[in-house]
Amino acid sequence: MTGEFTGDGATFESVADGAARRRVMAAVVDLVCRRGLRAAELGTVADLAGVSGAWLRGYFADVEALIGEVVRIQVRDVFEGPGRRLMAAVSAEDLYRWRDAVTARYRATWISAGYPLGIVVHEVTGREGRVSRALAASLGPWQSALEGAFERLRERGELAPGSRPAELATAVMGALVGAMGRCRKAGASADVLEPFDLMLRHVLAASGR
Repeated sequence: MTGEFTGDGATFESVADGAARRRVMAAVVDLVCRRGLRAAELGTVADLAGVSGAWLRGYFADVEALIGEVVRIQVRDVFEGPGRRLMAAVSAEDLYRWRDAVTARYRATWISAGYPLGIVVHEVTGREGRVSRALAASLGPWQSALEGAFERLRERGELAPGSRPAELATAVMGALVGAMGRCRKAGASADVLEPFDLMLRHVLAASGR
């Protein structure tokens, strides 16, 4: 992660010692899930992960940079695999399969304290800051990919000619992100992303799908 995040997350992921990196990621996820973003500090994360604060600051200038990297990884883990299906989607059935894959990936991120990405979404909703911008930047390409899928469906007659793919993509992704935030503490077996499912069904209903 570059730009405002002066600690380069990509370097951290590719170069930092694997075991230490995993402990740091686990520590910050657990800390944010249990105590919220405001309780997260680099020193606390370093102590929980069993690494030195100086070593961690070599990669991240502050805790917001570290949480921004957690957001990037969480979004990648949830969306990257299903994203290949999304970018090739040409039918409503393809989008339903993408929905199922995203839901399965999201449920797989659950820990006993809740869903890390959902908790971050809840914490940053309505707030300006680097973490909220990191979240928007990470989700942006997938919203664009969904818009492209809706465009293809419209071209194939699966959506009404007057449909607006950009607005549909905004509505569906908004429902997905909102569901993540609202159901952040739900159990792994709960239907945590039901509003996302309902919105996608609503958007595709005009085609009779």
